[in-house]
Amino acid sequence: MPNNSDTSLPLNAPGVQNSPRPARRKNQISSEQNQEKVVYSERQSQEKVSHEYNFGFMDIPELPYTLPRVVKGRTINKVPVGSTMEKEVAKQSWYVEFFFHNAAEERMERIRVTRKLNRIKDPRQKLRAFTNLCEAYRIALEGGWNPLDEHANARLKKELIGIDLNEAMELFTSYHKAKGTRPKSISTYRSTVNSFIKYHGGNKKVNTISDFEITDFLNFKEREEKWAGVTYNNCRIGLNNFFRFLKVNKYISENPVTDCETRKKMPTQSHQVFTERDFKVIMDWLDKHDKYCQLFVRMIYYTCIRPKELRFLQLKYIDLEENTITIPGIVSKNKRSIPVNIDVSLRNELDKLQIEKFDKEYFLLGSATTFISQKMCAENFAYNRFKKCLEATGLLDKNYTLYSFKHLSNVRKFRAGWTLAEICSANRHGSLSETETYLKELLKFVRSDKAIPAI
Repeated sequence: MPNNSDTSLPLNAPGVQNSPRPARRKNQISSEQNQEKVVYSERQSQEKVSHEYNFGFMDIPELPYTLPRVVKGRTINKVPVGSTMEKEVAKQSWYVEFFFHNAAEERMERIRVTRKLNRIKDPRQKLRAFTNLCEAYRIALEGGWNPLDEHANARLKKELIGIDLNEAMELFTSYHKAKGTRPKSISTYRSTVNSFIKYHGGNKKVNTISDFEITDFLNFKEREEKWAGVTYNNCRIGLNNFFRFLKVNKYISENPVTDCETRKKMPTQSHQVFTERDFKVIMDWLDKHDKYCQLFVRMIYYTCIRPKELRFLQLKYIDLEENTITIPGIVSKNKRSIPVNIDVSLRNELDKLQIEKFDKEYFLLGSATTFISQKMCAENFAYNRFKKCLEATGLLDKNYTLYSFKHLSNVRKFRAGWTLAEICSANRHGSLSETETYLKELLKFVRSDKAIPAI
C-alpha cells in the first residue's frame, strides 16, 4: 500500500472527531489532555519527525503492527511575529502513522493516514481530531483489522458489526432473484422469514440468534396456530435455507437451525389418485362440456408435465419431427431442459391443432376457445375449469387436483411393468432416489390380483 493513503477503518468512524473517548481511571489524565499541554518546542517536534523506523531486517514481531502515533509535520525553526509555535505547528500536514507486517513481502510496511483532517486550522481542534483518529486506529488494530487485506476486513466487519434481520432479509431476497429462483418459492421464503422477523423484531442482529430463538418461534407457532407436522417442518426448512445463506456469506459462524428438531409428517390428503370409476366419470364430463380442460389434463397424463410448465409451453418447444416436447430450464422445476416423448395417443390430439400454421412464439394452451394463443392463460385458469367439473360430478370432496392425472399416469405405468428408471425419465426426476420417494405415496393404490403360490 502506498504511503499517505487514507486507509478506511472497519469501524463507524468517518466522523472521527465524534468517536467516544476511552474510559478514564480515577486520578488519570487523558491522552488528549496530556497532548494539549505539550509545549510545541523545536526539540520535541524534531523528535517526532526525525525518528526513522527500519523493520526490513527484523523478524515478524509478536504483534504484526506498531502502535499508531500522531506526526505533526516538519520542524518549525522560526515563529513569525504575531503567531505562536502552536499555530505554526497546526499549519503543517499532520498524519497518523504506524507500521503493519506485509506477509506477502515479508516486511513491515509504513501506513500514513490523514482522513482529510488537515483542513482543520484551529490547533486544539486539530489535535483533538488527530488524537481521536489515532485512538480509532489503535482500537481497530487491536480488534484484528488488517489495513492490507480488504477481504479479511470485510469478514471482520461482518463478525464485529453484523447485520440485523431486516437487512438479512433484503440480501436473501436479492440473492434468490439474481439466482433465478421461482417467484412462488421466493414468496414462500419471504413469508416464512417475515413471520420469524415479526416474532423476534427486525432490529435483532443475526449473529445473536441461537437455536433457542428458532425453537421458541416454531413451538409458539405450533401451539398457537395449531400447526400440523408438515407445516412445522416446512417452516423449519425455510428458516434453514435463510440461515444457511447467512452462514455461507460469513454473517454468522453457525446455522442455528441445524440441530432443531423436526416433526413427524402425516400423509397428505391432497393430489389423490383417481379411482378408475371416478376417472371415467371426469373424462366423460370434460369430453361433453370442456374440450380445453380435457386437452390440458390429457397433456399432464401423457407427458407428466406439471400444470405450471404447461402454461408456459410455447410451440417452439414442441418438435413434431423428433416427436418430443422440451420444457426449458427457466420454466422447469428442477431448472433442467429435458425432452419428453410424445405418446402416439397424444400425437393424434396435437395433429388436430395444426401447430405448424402458427407462430412459434405462441402458447399451446393459451385460450379456451382456440387452444393456441399469442398469450398464455392465467395462473389458475385450467384448475378453475377442472374444479367446475368436480363440482358438476359430485367429486369435489375427494381431494382430486390436476396433479392427480400425473399420479394416475405413474401408477398405471408401474402396474404395466415400467422400470423405476423409465418412470424417473418420464417424470424428469433428477435421480432414482427422488422417484422412489415420489412413488412411496402412490404404491398404496397399486393392487395385485395375482394368485399366491400354494404352500
